Order: sequence, then structure tokens, then C-alpha cells
Amino acid sequence: MPELKWQAVADGLERKCAAPTDAQITVARALGTDLGQTTPVPVAAAELRVLLRAPLELVLARDFGDEEYEVLLDLAARTDLAVPSMDELKCREVLNAWLRVARDRESAAALRQLEPGVDDVVTARDRRRGPDLYGEISSVGANGRLHFRGGHGLGTAPHRVTRITRPSEDGYLDQLSLAREYAAAVQSNPSRITRAEEAQLAPWRIGFPATQAAVEALRNALEAADDEAAMQRLLEKHPALLAGTVVGTHDTWVRPQVQLGNHYMADFMIAGETSLGLRWTLVELESPVSRLTNPGNKRATKTLRHAVDQIEDWRKWLSNNLHYARSARGADGLGLPGITAEVPGLIIMAREDADDAAADIRELHARRSHIQVRTYDWLMRINESPDPLRRDAPDQRLRLA
Repeated sequence: MPELKWQAVADGLERKCAAPTDAQITVARALGTDLGQTTPVPVAAAELRVLLRAPLELVLARDFGDEEYEVLLDLAARTDLAVPSMDELKCREVLNAWLRVARDRESAAALRQLEPGVDDVVTARDRRRGPDLYGEISSVGANGRLHFRGGHGLGTAPHRVTRITRPSEDGYLDQLSLAREYAAAVQSNPSRITRAEEAQLAPWRIGFPATQAAVEALRNALEAADDEAAMQRLLEKHPALLAGTVVGTHDTWVRPQVQLGNHYMADFMIAGETSLGLRWTLVELESPVSRLTNPGNKRATKTLRHAVDQIEDWRKWLSNNLHYARSARGADGLGLPGITAEVPGLIIMAREDADDAAADIRELHARRSHIQVRTYDWLMRINESPDPLRRDAPDQRLRLA
């Protein structure tokens, strides 16, 4: 179990760096050699392995070169550690032990400077994922590593921390938000949700296919509607019409008008459960009397470009607010478990027109932006033929997995 108090960890690291253990001294004497009184524990262990290499048939690391020794010198200089000369080290086994000692000294010194506690939030350098990482401390490991809430191996070495904020300090809530969003963004499989998280979606669960009455209502709306507001009202009343647009192997949920921050509102968000987990789709509606392409140049219309921009804006918002989006509504979140910033998009607009370059437009956005562009006639077709055996038919439902 990781230690929860930095003092105990720092004390333990410093003890290992100060002198060999009684057991190591006993073994060394039995082998006819003496360990120096200030030989660090990792170095004593390495020297004993070298002595026992032949009788125990141990396979030890090979010889090392100047480049590796320079790494040790650099780390030793940062930690004010006196290390043997290159010739005295003799083999990489001992070199590696001195490297561990230098790292332990660095961690112990950093812990004493930071005095980190559970719930503190830190900012640290992270060359793998970018210039900075943010973390909410859950514990301190026995090697000095700061472990963060959120799992997935999140954490950092204490000497990499550039800022630490305590719960009692100004700005803590802002830093805590950054840490939670960072943890959400690096989850390896956020779509795997718990039954409790799934239960949050119960009000929007859909049993499809849509009824014949819903299909007739859609047909009538398309004959009379001249803007997207009429289609929004219809689909909110008959959400099963949208549930049929995705291919899921389990349940499907359709949420209307999901507010994303202060500036955005998704017309609909569809969640379909597959064997891989929950998969979301962002839905943007446009007018059924709009066009996909301009009659002259066959390029995307201003309406279509606006719809694509809307979905991209929603994705950008999600990338900065994933923890908030996934948190339960009862915890002041949006209640969108498993959602990611790479969520697919679906634009429904226009009617099918032989003069519209619809196929080219669909292929372009599906390939570049992971956004499907479909017509209301497409929506009508998939609801007129709800046979599950046809769900994989070309140009029918969107695949979730």
C-alpha cells in the first residue's frame, strides 16, 4: 500500500541512502568483505550480487560506457551526492544502484520542500503529454511518487512539481477543476461505465423501433416544416425516430437540448451501448428546406458549414470540460457518462435532391471530421424499415463500434 504521509516516505528514502542494513552487513562479513558504514542500501545490494554472481549463477548487467556515467554525474550534482569514479564502479549493476540512490535523494528532498498532502493539487512538468500536467494527490508512494486521483497510473515524481495548491488556499477550486479535467482526458476507456452511471440515463432510454404514428408524424412534418425548430419539436416528442439512427447491441438513450456551458446547446445527444461500452453521437439539426451544396459550384452551403462548426465547437468544449460532462447531474455535472472529446457527429438537414452533391459531401466530412451528413429522407427511410436484420445495410444506420 502507498504511504499517505510524506514524512514517513522521506525518512525511509533517506535511511536507504545513508547506510547498509544489518542483514547486508552480516552477509558481507560471511563473504569475507566489509561494506562501508555509509554505503547506501541499493549499492550494498548491488555489490553483494556481484560477489555472489558466480556461486549463484546470477546474470548481471553488462559493462557501461561514458554516456551512462555522465547521466549519473549529472544526477549526483543535482542531489549533492558523492559517487565513485568510473573505474571504481566496475559494472553497470553498481552504476544502476547509484542512480537509484540519487533519485531517492532527489525525491526525499523534494518531499520535504513540498510537504504534500492528500487533496493537494499540483502542477508538474510532463514531457510526454505536454508542458504541464495537473493532479489531485491521493497518496505518496514508497518511492516518493505522488499518485493522483483518477487512476490509469496518473502521478509524478515530486521534483517535477512546479506548483502546489492546498485546499485552504485561494485558487484551489480552479486548480482542482484543471486536475479533474486532466484525469478525465487521459482515461484509457471512458466508455466502460458502471450500472450506477447507466442508471442516470434512465429518463432518456428508448425502446425502438419508432411507432407507425411517429413515422407518420415525421412524414407530415417534412411536408409542412420550413425550419429546424419544427423538426426539433417533433423529434423531442418522438425520440425513437433518432434512436434508430445508430446501431447498438443493447440499450439506446436520446437526450434533447443538452446545455454545454454558457454558449452552446446540442440539439440532441444519442448514446448507444455496445459490447465495447457506451458510444455517444452529437446531433445537429438544420432546416429540411436547406441545401447541402450550392447549385453552381457544388460546394458546401453556409448552412452546412455552420452545422459542422457547431459540432466542432461542442467537441472543443468537451475537451476542456470532460470531468464536468461525465459527472452525475446530482453532483452538478451533465450526466454524460463515458463521453469523449472525439465524439462522432451527425448532421440532419435538407431533402434529397439530384442536383445536390450529397455523396461527395458525406464522404468528405465522414473522412476528415468523423461527422456524418444525412438528409431527412434518410431519417425517414431507416424508420420506415426498422427490421433489425437491415441495420447493417449500406447507407442506413450509423455504426457505433
